[in-house]
Amino acid sequence: MNNNMKKVSALMVLSLALGGGAAYAAELNSGSDAIPVSSQDIVQNTVQGQGKALSPVKVHVNDTAIADGYWNKDGKTPMISLRDLADALGIELTWNKENKSAELSKGNLWTIVTTGKDQYSYNKMLLTLGTAPEITNGKMYIPAAFAEKVLQAQVSTTGNQVSITSEEQAKTIIERGVITSINQKDKYASVHIGGVGTSGIVLNVGEDTVYQTADGKTLKLGDLSIGMTIEAEHAIIMTMSLPPQTPTYRITVLDQMDSKSENSEVLGTAGKIEQVTSEGHAVTRIEISGIGLSETSQDRVILNINEDTQIVDPQGKTLKADVLTKDAAIIGFYSPLLTRSLPPIGTAWKLVVDTEADGTSMTDGLPSPADRADGAEIQPK
Repeated sequence: MNNNMKKVSALMVLSLALGGGAAYAAELNSGSDAIPVSSQDIVQNTVQGQGKALSPVKVHVNDTAIADGYWNKDGKTPMISLRDLADALGIELTWNKENKSAELSKGNLWTIVTTGKDQYSYNKMLLTLGTAPEITNGKMYIPAAFAEKVLQAQVSTTGNQVSITSEEQAKTIIERGVITSINQKDKYASVHIGGVGTSGIVLNVGEDTVYQTADGKTLKLGDLSIGMTIEAEHAIIMTMSLPPQTPTYRITVLDQMDSKSENSEVLGTAGKIEQVTSEGHAVTRIEISGIGLSETSQDRVILNINEDTQIVDPQGKTLKADVLTKDAAIIGFYSPLLTRSLPPIGTAWKLVVDTEADGTSMTDGLPSPADRADGAEIQPK
């Protein structure tokens, strides 16, 4: 009799334990089809009868992090915030509170997304992605495939990482030019090539930018200097500012001053040729008046020209010495080894002549020497 009672008691305990576990699982999976997670939490969910750890989906759009996403109920589809995605891609989003839908528009792009409907409009057709949009914590989330199938972006999912690259960002072009300034003082570093002031282009660089020599040797931003001719791989999209700015992925240095020389630092002066000295048919010396491109550069300098002096256009293409004429727009690059005369005299390493300047100065858009004495920046903003 006692043994039978013990068996009944054991069965009752087991039944209660199993019943409690089922109730807990039902509570966990009730309500929304998705379980939102934060970057600090790991949420346990039952997927196809098996326990699975769900961690946040880290989302990057054009190499910039946006709000975390999450895995939907089946644990196979990454869900991302539609509002954050639209903002990152520069797409206008209009929310319709009545039917909980969002309209997206940018140029020729237009689509509408409705909560709970696996139905997405693209090119006057309706697509299904296998997962409907859903509202989580007051925000609409859509499957990551939406960015690829509807917005025509490139989507890559690795583990809990989703990387989205816009169609414009995915296209890159190669730009060649001579470095005229390097800005490392601000939070966002940049390299200006192809001109000074409002001319040329500003290459915005970051942690992912690759620096190298023409033969593949790895460099860093600090190895660059003004006067170098580089090739830059950058996004096809640019700002509408003067000069335009663009994200840059790779910078390849095509030349540099001899590192074995006594002082390989480079100074630069942008302006006009004030005077030309020749011997026979060869130009041997020029005087440049304008603005120094760095704190230690000269506003006025006389530069000797020898057989090693490079004469190029702003893109680094070789020019003949006959472009060195009075009033020509020019940037002279030289070492800090100068005479103490006024103006000081040195040897030109590279001369960049803008043959299309049409009489305008290389210093247009740059602060005057007086302004710089008051703390004005040389680099364009």
